[in-house]
Amino acid sequence: MKNILIVVRSVSFGIGVGGMEKAATQHIYEMRDKGYKIYLIAPDNKVKGNIPPFVNFIDVSWPHWDKYKVLMTMGLAYHQWCKRVAKKITTMEKDVDIIHFHGASAGTLAFLSKKLINSKATVVNPHGMEEFGSGSYLRLANRLFTRSLLKKSHLADFIIATDNILVRNVAVNLKVQPEKIYVVPNTIDIQQLESKVKKSDRMKSISIVSVGRIEHNKGYDLLAAALVKLKSTNKIAENFSWDHYGNGKMRDKIIDYSIKNSIPLVVHVGASDEDVQSAIANSSIFVQPSRYEGSSLTTLEAMTHGALIVAMPVGGIPDKIFDKKTGFLCKAVTTSALAMSLNEALNNTSNDEIRSNAKKYVQENFDISVSSKKYDELYKKIMTSKGCQ
Repeated sequence: MKNILIVVRSVSFGIGVGGMEKAATQHIYEMRDKGYKIYLIAPDNKVKGNIPPFVNFIDVSWPHWDKYKVLMTMGLAYHQWCKRVAKKITTMEKDVDIIHFHGASAGTLAFLSKKLINSKATVVNPHGMEEFGSGSYLRLANRLFTRSLLKKSHLADFIIATDNILVRNVAVNLKVQPEKIYVVPNTIDIQQLESKVKKSDRMKSISIVSVGRIEHNKGYDLLAAALVKLKSTNKIAENFSWDHYGNGKMRDKIIDYSIKNSIPLVVHVGASDEDVQSAIANSSIFVQPSRYEGSSLTTLEAMTHGALIVAMPVGGIPDKIFDKKTGFLCKAVTTSALAMSLNEALNNTSNDEIRSNAKKYVQENFDISVSSKKYDELYKKIMTSKGCQ
C-alpha cells in the first residue's frame, strides 16, 4: 500500500458548493478506493462536514490574524500557511510516498528541501487558476500572492490540466513546459450524484438554477443583467424563478440589483448537497455564467442530471458543452451573448434530445473511474522513474 498526502486549503465532506473543495474530497475517495492510505493536511476550521474515519487528518492552522476580508490579507495568510505546511511535511517525510497539492497550496513546494522533493512523487492540480483572471482591484494583493504560490508548481513532477483545451493555459500561466502537464479530467461519481436527487416534476413555470460562489469571476451579475434584458423584451415568462445555491462577496450586490429590477432571485446559503443536486435535476435551465473557469464541476453535475445547460465559452466548458448538442454555449462572455443563448434555451425547454446528449456524454467521458485510473497510472509512473517502488 502506498501512502498519499493530500494538501488543500479547504475541503468539503458533503457540504458546500465550491469546485476545488468538492474535487479534493472526491480525490480522497478515489485514492482510497484504489488502495492508497490517505493523509490530509488542511486547516481544521476550513474543513466542512465530518472527516471520514479512513483519513489521517493533520491540522495545520490558518493564520489567526486573517479574519477580516475587507483587509485583503488572505494572500499573505496563504503564503504563511504554506510555510507551516512545509514544516509539518518535513516531520512526516517517512510516512508518505506521494504529495498531491490542490490549488495554491502548491506554494508549499518552495519551502521544501530539494532532497525531499526528489524523493517523493509530487503533483499539483491548480484547478481554475482564477488568480490569473480579471477581478476587483481591491483583491489585487491577494491575487498576486496566490499567483506567486501557484507558480511554484514548476517544482513538482507533474501539473494537472483538467481538460485538453486548458493545457496551453496551464503552460502559459504557470510557466511550465507542456511535457510536465498531465491531463486528468475532473470527474464525478455519477451513481452517487444520481442517488442524491429527490425527483419531482419540472414546474410549469420556468425555473432557472445556478450554483457557485457569488464572486466577480463567476459572472452572476452577467446572468442577472441578461435576465433583465429578457424580461424587458418579454422573452421570458412573468412567473419565472431564479434560485442560486452558494454565497460570496457579491451576494448583497446581486440581491439588491435583482430587487431593483424585479428579478425573482432566491439565494440559498448552506444548502445540503441533496438539495443542490435536486434543484439542478428539476430545473428548467441550469446556467453557468462564469467569466473565468477551470473544468467546471457544476457543469458536469448538471450534465449528469440531464439538465438543459446554458454556459459561457470559458475554461474547460467548450470541451463539454457543444452548442445545441449538449447544451447552449454562448458566443462571447457578455450579457448580450448570454441573453441570446438563454433565449434559445427558453425555446427548447422540452428538447429531451439535448438533455439526453449531455447525460450520455458525461457518462462516457467523465465518470470517476476515468480519473481514478489516470491518477493511479501517473503516481506509479513517477515512483518508478524515481526508484521509489
